Amino acid sequence: MRRCDISLELDCPPDRFWRLYFDEDFTRETFERGLGWSAPKYTEFRSDEHEIIRHLSAQPKLDISGKAAKLIGEQLGYQEKGRFDRKTQRFEFSNRTNIFGERMKLSAKMWAEPIGESRMRWRTEMTIDCSIFGVGGLLERTAEQNIEKTYPTCAKYWNRYFADHPE
Repeated sequence: MRRCDISLELDCPPDRFWRLYFDEDFTRETFERGLGWSAPKYTEFRSDEHEIIRHLSAQPKLDISGKAAKLIGEQLGYQEKGRFDRKTQRFEFSNRTNIFGERMKLSAKMWAEPIGESRMRWRTEMTIDCSIFGVGGLLERTAEQNIEKTYPTCAKYWNRYFADHPE
């Protein structure tokens, strides 16, 4: 099992971040333009005064080589199931891959910490757990390395977006 604690600064306040984070068009733009991935597919989206439920499927472009590349192949996709609690302002989500199913799980908690009036720290605590004998640790490390590249790429894209699209 691996744990990631990601902390990145964004040039927007938390309320704007969450509005955009759950906006389908902004999510698509982030995947396509920010990450160079194909657009995600929303499989469920509900919102009320208490919560936002967002489920999506995606196919990331991963930076992998060697044994991990042979195990994963080029058709890796994942299903994300997430819930944002409006009261606590926390988003909890889990991902399952199409290749490894329940044998490789990623779960996370995400929140925003204000930095003054117009900035924030984007925090994510994530657990990666792969129960495939003999290669679980390798796959966990590969996932962790890709997450540690993807999140800063998102932050960089978003900060450019915020600069180009002030409120």
